[in-house]
Order: sequence, then structure tokens, then C-alpha cells
Amino acid sequence: MIDPADYALWNSGVPRPYLKALSSDDLLAESDGVRVRDSGGRWYLDGRSGLWNVTLGYGNTRVKEAIKQQVDKLPFANSYGYGRPAQVTVDCAEALVGHLPEGINHVRFASNGAQAVEMALQLSRFLRLRAGQPERMAVFAMWDGFHGQGPGAGMVTGVPYLHHQTGPMLPEVHHAPGPFSHGATPGVSDMERLIREFGPERVTAVIVEPVVGEGGHILSPEYLGSLGRFCREHDIHLIFDEVVTGMGRVGDFTRAGQLPDVTPDIITLGKGITSGYVPMSAVAIHDRLYEQLHERTTGDTALSVGSTNDGHAVAAAAALAVIGALTEDGVLENVRRREADLLAALGKLQAQHPELTGFRCLGLFCGLELGEPGGPSWSPGKVNKLRMALEARGVLSSSLRVVPNLMLMPPLVITEDDVAEIAGALDGALTDVKSGRLPESGFAKAMG
Repeated sequence: MIDPADYALWNSGVPRPYLKALSSDDLLAESDGVRVRDSGGRWYLDGRSGLWNVTLGYGNTRVKEAIKQQVDKLPFANSYGYGRPAQVTVDCAEALVGHLPEGINHVRFASNGAQAVEMALQLSRFLRLRAGQPERMAVFAMWDGFHGQGPGAGMVTGVPYLHHQTGPMLPEVHHAPGPFSHGATPGVSDMERLIREFGPERVTAVIVEPVVGEGGHILSPEYLGSLGRFCREHDIHLIFDEVVTGMGRVGDFTRAGQLPDVTPDIITLGKGITSGYVPMSAVAIHDRLYEQLHERTTGDTALSVGSTNDGHAVAAAAALAVIGALTEDGVLENVRRREADLLAALGKLQAQHPELTGFRCLGLFCGLELGEPGGPSWSPGKVNKLRMALEARGVLSSSLRVVPNLMLMPPLVITEDDVAEIAGALDGALTDVKSGRLPESGFAKAMG
């Protein structure tokens, strides 16, 4: 057994307390369907889909076979340079746009969600510079929105601790409260109001998650429709970050596809695009931006953006298999059925546990609010104790560092029995936290 002090792997922002608590029995070693097993032999229902990305579970035959066949056939081809991408990557783009909103007909593949977000921002600013509008560089995002980490994606993420931890990051980024935010102006879009005050002629893009990952707040069709009309009126690029919501999570390929009154200029996809089996993300853009890109690009002024593994052949094969699963294997229908099951189960739990003060689900994207009945919300630390109590009862979930919510993001292929198991474990875990009966392991204490 490895001494925890000797682990070479560093995978936490504060590594020493985490690694000191981590035994080799806590490492994940095996998977089966929607479950994972640690090295100590304990199985867990993965109610968080890895990091919200293993959407088809861990044993999807379509995806595994597609990966194996592509590795044998052509394991790599580059989409960034030399002009000769893999046939499978071209096929994947053609298949994907067939399930995106009307007018979104062009795809650029990337390697992760944060990169896709930064690529979208670069494209927006590139088009402004080529149009002779260097003053139009500002980007507006939403407080509590999460778009990834890094100098660009981390800056548009509406979580302040990311903005200052490493010094200067992407400039000209501004944030507005969402309609769910404490102190939001009733009946008014603070995003639109603040852009008007700032000067829309100075704004290149607005980026929002249609369902905000930090808490699962569902932006209403009315809010997004108004924002879409506002952006179109002022020639502001509207970016929907659907890294989480895309590829089936909300019961459709995109949340944008469920909204008849708004079509964004750019959609970013990730996480479930390959069901997490291999890294991949995508930037999909509307015809109007693609035409501008064509008109404003010459050999000397092309938008140079991308990296070695973008459009990777094996990832494209996996993504094609995911598209097949969503369209032919009843996955989207299952999401809608399990959404209804989960909402019903959470309603019953709330009647028994008033500490569950609220919950939201769109598809299998669920945020649970927790607090003292009639009193303050639970702290992030207390919500994390609930997460660990739930884990001790065999169900993995996510708790948030800033927003005191518990997130349930199970694989899209869960069954009615799986929903019942999640609800039963949550019932017991809420009782455990209220009574102070918490897990005794060093790992649980460190994580709690």
C-alpha cells in the first residue's frame, strides 16, 4: 500500500489534507453500468455521472465498440493544421448539426469545455477586429455562471475566487446578476439593464448557461427570449454555454433546441458529447457568423485557434456513437421519464425533511436547496457533509463550493429503481446529518 504522503498525483487545490486522508481503498477501480467500485470493494451508484459527463454510464456498447474500431482503423488525425482531418471527424460534425437549432450548421471541435468557451470568445472578438470595431471587446456573463477555469473561461465564470487567484486574466469582462440572484431587480433583466448602462456598442458578446450549473437555476424561456431579442437588436453575439446541458442532459440535444423564441449565435458543447469516454468539446456557430468569418478571413488574417487533439479521430467516433444512442436507443425518452420520477421522489422527501427547502430539475439536471426551516441556508460545508453521508449510503453526488446546493446529475440511462435508490439514500443521509450520525472514516472527515 502506498503511504499517502508519497502519492505523486496532486489532484486537489489543497493537496495535503486530501492526500493524507486518502487510502488506496478509496481509489476507483472498476465500473458497471451506472455504478463504480472502489479498491476496497464498495460499489456506488454514480449520481453525479463522473464529473457530470458520463451520461451513458460506464458500459455503453456502442461507444466502446466505436472507440475500439477507430483505434484499429485510424487512431489520430489532426483537425487544426494541414487541412486533412479524419473522415470520421467530418462525419461527426455533419451528424451533430442535424440535431442543433436551425441555422447552427458549422462545428469546430475542441478538447474540453473551457477551451470551447475561450474559442467562442476569441471568435467573437476576432470578428469585431476584422470589422474595424476594436472598441467592441467587452463580454458580459452572469454571476454564479460556471464556464470553466483558466485565464478566459475562469474570468467569465461568475465565481469571484477564480478571478484573483493567479493575477491578471482576460480583460473587459463584466458580470450581471441572474434573475435568481439575491438582490436581482424584480421584473427586470439586470443583464440587459447593465449592458444599456455600459453601452451596447462596446459589447461583443453575452455568454450564459441556459441552466446555471452552480445551483441548477433554470433561466426561463421568457428571460432567454428577451435576452436573445436584445442581443439581436444591438448586434451582440449571444453564446449559450451548453457544455453541461447539451447532449441529452435536459432531454434534448440542447436546451436551445427546446426554446422556440431564441437561437444563439454560438453554442458550446462538451461533457456528454462522448459520454466522458474520451476528451472532446465543440463550438457550433450560426450561418451568419460563419459567413462573416469567411468574408473577413484571408491567408494572412485567419483566426488561429486550436490545439493538437482537437477533432481527435477516436473522440469523433465516440461522439458519433453517442449521437446514435441518443437518437436510436430511447435515451432522450428515458431522461424525460426519469425526470418525472425524480421530481415526484423529491417532493415526497421535502414533505418529510423540511431542510430540503427547494429543488429544481430539468431533465436529469437537478439542484437541491438546503437550509433550516424558515431560517438560513446551510453552509457549503454542511451541504458537503450531506454529500459524504449520501456517499456512505452508496450514492455519489456533487456539492458546490460557493452555492450551498447539492447537485444530482445521474447518467441519462438510470432506471426507475435507480431513482428510488437515490431517493432512499438521500432520505437516510438527511436524517444522518440532522442527527449528527456522520461517516467516521478519515476520508469522510477530511472531505466534510
